[in-house]
Amino acid sequence: MALFDNRKVAGIMADRGLSDLSEETESQVEAILSELDSKKLLRDSDTANFTDRSNQEKVGFLRAIMEQNWILISQNEKLLKALEKKQQE
Repeated sequence: MALFDNRKVAGIMADRGLSDLSEETESQVEAILSELDSKKLLRDSDTANFTDRSNQEKVGFLRAIMEQNWILISQNEKLLKALEKKQQE
């Protein structure tokens, strides 16, 4: 139920190492990306124009946190897959 182009979603997810997620996690990530895109907060967004420096800095910090979250999602997904594999042995 993505609100924007599926190729864009796939590209963003691949750039962040999120192309091999479970179906449930992938739908959650897509929902997050759709929300961020609707608010023009994705890094690729050309329309986010902040004239106030403090707003630019806040958005920069929020984007950094968002990028850290993508890393954590990817790492957690790898851990879950490793645990599932270990359980099956």
